[in-house]
Amino acid sequence: MVTTLLALSCVISSVILAASPSHKNYTLDTTAQLDSLLNVHIHNSLITQQQVRVSSIHVGTVLTRKVYRLRVPLRFSKTMFHIRLHKDLNRFNIETPAKIEFPSRDMHIYLYSEGTVFRTIHLTTDTDLDTLRIDSLETQSN
Repeated sequence: MVTTLLALSCVISSVILAASPSHKNYTLDTTAQLDSLLNVHIHNSLITQQQVRVSSIHVGTVLTRKVYRLRVPLRFSKTMFHIRLHKDLNRFNIETPAKIEFPSRDMHIYLYSEGTVFRTIHLTTDTDLDTLRIDSLETQSN
């Protein structure tokens, strides 16, 4: 009886394994492709170009890394941005650990793979964007 149940569970496991889609990792050939993915993600998150500042910092004597500084309104969910970014980049084997600063609740997201940090994203709350948004909505309704 036990042997039959064990054999049956092995058969069921084999069927489930065979029916599961294979996990395929994609690769990014250049950092320009990573920048393009980031720009699409930023655009899809309804962050305007006026809220984005990109700079480069020197890492060591030869390497540079881009830093994206995104100003977002108070109501913007930095956690949801991070979750969606992680889902977008995970298939490329890019990790996205984050650090939150308190009390400002600003978020720093590091994009790295194989021990190398490729990009840094700073999400900073800008309460002026909340008032600008309200002012623009009031102007549109009049």
